[in-house]
Amino acid sequence: MKVNQNISAVISNAHLHRTENKLTASIERLSSGYKINKAKDSPAGMAISNKMRAQIMALDQSSRNAADGTSVMQTADGALSETHAMLQRIRELAVQAATDTMTVSDKDACQKEIEALQQEIDRIATDTEFNGKRILDGSQDYRVYPSKGGELAGTYIRNFQTSDEVTAENYKFKVTELPKQATTDIKVTAADGSVEINGCTAEILATDTADEIFAKLKEAGEEAGVKVEKNGADYKLTTYEYGKSAKISATVFGGAEITADGQDAAITLIRDTDVKGQVNGNDVLYGEGFSRTATYLSDGKKVTIRDLDGFEMIFEIDPEMDTGKVMENDLKVGKNPEIDLEMTDIGSMTLQIGTHENQVVDVRIPAVTCEALYIDDLNVVRKGGADKALAALDDAIAQVSAVRSRIGAYQNRLDYAVSSLDGTEENMEAAISRIMDTDMAEEMSTYSNMNVLDQAAISVLTQANDMPQQVLQLLQ
Repeated sequence: MKVNQNISAVISNAHLHRTENKLTASIERLSSGYKINKAKDSPAGMAISNKMRAQIMALDQSSRNAADGTSVMQTADGALSETHAMLQRIRELAVQAATDTMTVSDKDACQKEIEALQQEIDRIATDTEFNGKRILDGSQDYRVYPSKGGELAGTYIRNFQTSDEVTAENYKFKVTELPKQATTDIKVTAADGSVEINGCTAEILATDTADEIFAKLKEAGEEAGVKVEKNGADYKLTTYEYGKSAKISATVFGGAEITADGQDAAITLIRDTDVKGQVNGNDVLYGEGFSRTATYLSDGKKVTIRDLDGFEMIFEIDPEMDTGKVMENDLKVGKNPEIDLEMTDIGSMTLQIGTHENQVVDVRIPAVTCEALYIDDLNVVRKGGADKALAALDDAIAQVSAVRSRIGAYQNRLDYAVSSLDGTEENMEAAISRIMDTDMAEEMSTYSNMNVLDQAAISVLTQANDMPQQVLQLLQ
């Protein structure tokens, strides 16, 4: 028996210390619900759980992002449903104005309603917003930057509409003919007789003054879709419209028929296989742009380029907006102005629907203004205007339908994205639970075991501390 070193007490105290540490850890797990509370509990588990927690939070936010995107699509579709309804009403008015039972004043009343509806279509396109962002004015669509010789040409090569199959690269073409209006001069003097312009009659009297003759000709010309201007002693007739469909047929006092035709825009596509130049005697190809199978159609100022697999690009060549006469001056000296179209993927609405960079959906919503629909110049009062309006409105209705179909496809995709993200988040939560969460039943067993051992160790330590006192019995 020894007095200075109580080995039994040291052993008992060591076991008590270890038991209390385990008991403390068990109490911590039971009270927090986590089996990893500090990095030392499981360094690898802590590292994995933190990465998974960051991913779970990102998945949750991505799901909300996709849901917000769905709200954008619903807002756009709701607005476009009204645009569709107004286009149907405008078409109804055009059908009404196409019949000759309508007088000019009746057709003018239809025209006024059409103009009011056009203004509302434009207002919806410019004022429809989501969280302060306009969504139907073309600001959420890809950008096309036309240029000539390095100078921007967006004022006169304009109003672009592109399909999803048009990729971001440079496209080039040459303008070989500008769209033109039909124009001619007629000579009208004061005399009893009639002047016919495209089937619309102006009755001239011998007693009419020059101003009265001019007023009558302008009135007939307005109905005929022809602008009448004074040209010295003659009158200059010019169609409002451009292209081959723009025609003038006029007779003055039963004389010979005077005719004039307009001209559609004409271009030459520069293809990716065309030779750009030579380097060291070897041909250098453009290597980008329109393919060999691309074709184009023109209707006045409007040019439509189509290719395989749904490629479609529509734009206007507008000489009226070419205030510097850039294209006209080139054509006068025998040059075909070369236009470079830089198609970019800038401008679309990007929705972050993943946890990492570039896990996005690019949403394209084109402009749905009257100008973008090519119905900004409808006039059912003019001769043949109602028939032309019907054709333009059919195209506009189809264009809006295509936009709404695209929006519906985006909405369905985003709905599936939300479901996928929510399912992934649920599985990730289950995975992190297996790593981090305490099994309460198992931990309670451990706690009970450690609690009993702790009490037993305290009791043994008490007895071990009493053992040196037995030495006193030997000293008596």
